[in-house]
Amino acid sequence: MMHAVVKASSGPGAVFEQWPTPKPGLRDILVRIEATSICGTDMHIYDWHESIRDKVKPPMVMGHEFAGKIMEVGKEVSDLREGDIVSGETHIFCGKCFQCRTGNAHICERMLLRGVDTDGCFAKYHVLNEQHAWLNDRKIPIEVASAQEPLGNAVHAASAAEISGNTVAVFGCGPIGACLIGLCKSFGATKIFGIDIVDYRLKLAKDMGGDVLIDGSQQDPVKEIMRLTDGRGVDAFFEMSGAQPSFEEGFKALRPGGTAILFGLPSKKIELDVANWIVFKDAHVRGVFGRRLFGTWYKTAEVLKAGQVDLSKLITHRFDLEEFSKAFALMKSGRSGKIIMYPNKKHA
Repeated sequence: MMHAVVKASSGPGAVFEQWPTPKPGLRDILVRIEATSICGTDMHIYDWHESIRDKVKPPMVMGHEFAGKIMEVGKEVSDLREGDIVSGETHIFCGKCFQCRTGNAHICERMLLRGVDTDGCFAKYHVLNEQHAWLNDRKIPIEVASAQEPLGNAVHAASAAEISGNTVAVFGCGPIGACLIGLCKSFGATKIFGIDIVDYRLKLAKDMGGDVLIDGSQQDPVKEIMRLTDGRGVDAFFEMSGAQPSFEEGFKALRPGGTAILFGLPSKKIELDVANWIVFKDAHVRGVFGRRLFGTWYKTAEVLKAGQVDLSKLITHRFDLEEFSKAFALMKSGRSGKIIMYPNKKHA
């Protein structure tokens, strides 16, 4: 048995309790989790958000972002060894469907999500199939390795728009949005607007290279963006929050012929003024989900290696795994960046 953060039943909250230690199959690896980080999806599960209730079937172990050491490998594992430091792709793809076989495994027809559809990594140990593991460079700090996924999401989003020489607005400056701002800066954006309603996150956006920070609860983002772009609007906007006002403000601040990248997940259906926001603007609209597998992981590794984004700036708080309730309360307040938890050691 091991200790894990378990979504024990339907409803808000979770428990820290004993759970069977997983055993690796023939093509699986057993990982000792050294660091695991909290994501917005974890928050939705913890709060028992309406958007997640139909997918999660308690009891189950929560969590999907991690880095750890391989302790045991299955007999048919070919490319990984005991002692390797790995992370895992959250999107558990089948490898056989049309999407997987045409280079789109990130939207696999039989997709399962770690920590949502299957047991996750908020635990001392976790098992995953070798094909879903990512071998980390040992030079990357274990905390940074744990938090690669949000940077990978940002890399995927940034790759969907032309950044160099253009103006950009990022609506939602949580960890993924802040990573995106850092990428846009390194990719040569001429001016980056960061929009949020939480001052702590606006500070993160500034630390990551945001040029103009707008508190949407105090200022009208559209008026401010138009004022600072000579009435033209931004070349690209990224919706990273899933909040209804961000969609409206983002499309209104987008110049005709610009690009809208939609990443945030709304908690309910939203209304779009298709005629005025998209058709009459001849806008390019792109939905972005997760990461391309595993192309985005390779790009992300190069971004980290080149120092284009300092992911350590986003890691603001650390907790022992058993302190998970404090970690979730802090994340819910909005006054944090990436929060790391340690299942197998006391944090420094």
